[in-house]
Amino acid sequence: ADDIETYEAVGKLLLGRDPHQHGLNRPLSIGWLDALVSGTAEATEYTRMKALAASVIGEPAQVEYSFASFPDELYWCFRRLQAFEAWQEHGDWISSGERGLGPGVDERFAFGRAVDARTVATEEARRLAFRAELAALLGSHGFLVLPTVPGAAPLVKSAPEQLQTYRERALHLLCLSGLSGFPQITLPLGSVDGAPFGLSLLGPSGSDVALIRLGRKLLDAARRA
Repeated sequence: ADDIETYEAVGKLLLGRDPHQHGLNRPLSIGWLDALVSGTAEATEYTRMKALAASVIGEPAQVEYSFASFPDELYWCFRRLQAFEAWQEHGDWISSGERGLGPGVDERFAFGRAVDARTVATEEARRLAFRAELAALLGSHGFLVLPTVPGAAPLVKSAPEQLQTYRERALHLLCLSGLSGFPQITLPLGSVDGAPFGLSLLGPSGSDVALIRLGRKLLDAARRA
C-alpha cells in the first residue's frame, strides 16, 4: 500500500478479529539476522531505524540463536521446498516447449526438478520443527525486529552473480516467515543512496492486525522525527 492508513483499513476488513488484541509488547532481536545487513551505509541506516523503533516499542531484547537448524540449513530448507513446489506446479508446462526463461530462472526450475521425495520429507520435518521453535520463542506477545533485506534493491546493471549473491543473502532473512507461516510486516523507514530500505516486524501466528498497529505507530513516529 502507498500508506499505512490504507493498509490498516484493508487489513481490518480482510483479517477480521484480532486474537492479539492485548498487543505485542516483547520486542526481540537476533544478532545473526542483524549481521546480514550488507555495507557500511546500510548498517548505519539500519542502526538508525532500530533506534527509532526502540523509542516507540522499547529496546529489543537480544536473544541467542536457539533453533535446532543453523541459518544455512533453514535457507536450504526454504530453497528446496520452494523449488520442489514450483516444479510440481509448473514443471509440465516448462517441459512441453521452449519457454525462453531468463538467467537463473531456468537453473532454479532445474534444481526443483531434481529435489526427490526423501529430501522433501526431511525438509518438511525441519520446517515443522522450526515453526514450533519460533512459536516457543515468540510466545503470545513477542515479535522479532529484523532487517527486511540486506539493503536497498540491487541496481539493474548488476552482474548476474551479484544479483544471485544478494538474492541468497536476502532469502536468509525472508525464509523465516515463509517457513513458519507467521506474519511479517515491512516498513519503509529508511533509505540507502536514495532507495528505500525497510525494517521488519515478525510476530506469532495470527498477529497480523497487531503488527499493522505497531507498524502504524512506527511510521507515525518517523513522520514526526
